[in-house]
Amino acid sequence: MELTIFKSIVYGELKPWASNAINDKFYRQNLSTNFIKPTPTINEYYKALKELHKDKPNLFKEDGLEIYMAQPNTDISHEILHPLVEVTLAEPITTTQKFYHFLIFNEAARLTDRVFKSMNKDIDEIQKKEIIQNVVKSCKDILFCIGTDQENFPKTELTAYVIPQLITNVIRFLIETEKLYPQYLADIPSTKNELFGELLKQPIPEINIEKTTPEFQTVHNILLGIDNYKFEKSNRFSFGFNGKTDNLKSVIFLLNRDIELLNEDKTTVDDLVSVLTSRDLKIGAAQIFIGCETLEFSYIVKKLELSFSNFNPTSIDSSNLFYSKKGNAIKKGSLYNANQREPYKKAEIDNIFNHL
Repeated sequence: MELTIFKSIVYGELKPWASNAINDKFYRQNLSTNFIKPTPTINEYYKALKELHKDKPNLFKEDGLEIYMAQPNTDISHEILHPLVEVTLAEPITTTQKFYHFLIFNEAARLTDRVFKSMNKDIDEIQKKEIIQNVVKSCKDILFCIGTDQENFPKTELTAYVIPQLITNVIRFLIETEKLYPQYLADIPSTKNELFGELLKQPIPEINIEKTTPEFQTVHNILLGIDNYKFEKSNRFSFGFNGKTDNLKSVIFLLNRDIELLNEDKTTVDDLVSVLTSRDLKIGAAQIFIGCETLEFSYIVKKLELSFSNFNPTSIDSSNLFYSKKGNAIKKGSLYNANQREPYKKAEIDNIFNHL
């Protein structure tokens, strides 16, 4: 499988050190909502990319899966829009960084979705094995190339931002593939020592590259033929919302407008309302990226608790869905600690709740 977009960042038309790579004005004017947060399918991002860079047709060459995608469908279908394993990425500052950030992030989702759809066509086991082993090889080839040539990459601020984003998402795509289709691997699953030490020639980081998201469980269950809605009620996870959805949405809208509750590049008001009111978060859920300080978010959680039977720092931590302004997973300890201090925007928050 050809990872054309990823390879173009290292050796092709999207090299971040190229003389024409930085184009803040162009990206400020042309980055669309579908490119940043595609819906209802990840292909909306790809269509937006084709429109954005129609001057670069080589980015959109065939990747080798076309022969499988042309085969008859089976009964299995699903749209993958979100990561299946957790990743932590530096937030973009410039609009050019923003382009690369969402390009790489969404491309990883598109590749995982494309492999999923290919694997669920009417093809035989040998073909499935071929797909997965080619994906693994392609990912490791890119990591090896980065490890071999990274010392020769021109030292620019954009390069220093983009290459770690690329590494993280190539590894994400690789791990997602290995965890979904372990029966088709030629070797044991990848390890941090292999990926960082042997291929990238970098120190081994203290991170968990295999921690899955709720979306992974959804996709995994689909592959196993399990209907999550048939799980026993005791196995479900939700925040137990017991209020009126319209009122909740109004509160979230005002909090977002007045104190920037959400990082709107990644999370919408509807995303948060959907997560808060879901009756079973195992059935796929958007990750929620907070835009305000954790101090404010902790206070908002406390104000909202009365409308839920299970919305508190512990359940937020357990959901693995909430991320801070800095992009870190929100843990119960940080929320409980924040409760010891008064938020900077307490008056604005109180005013919103007092008028509803």
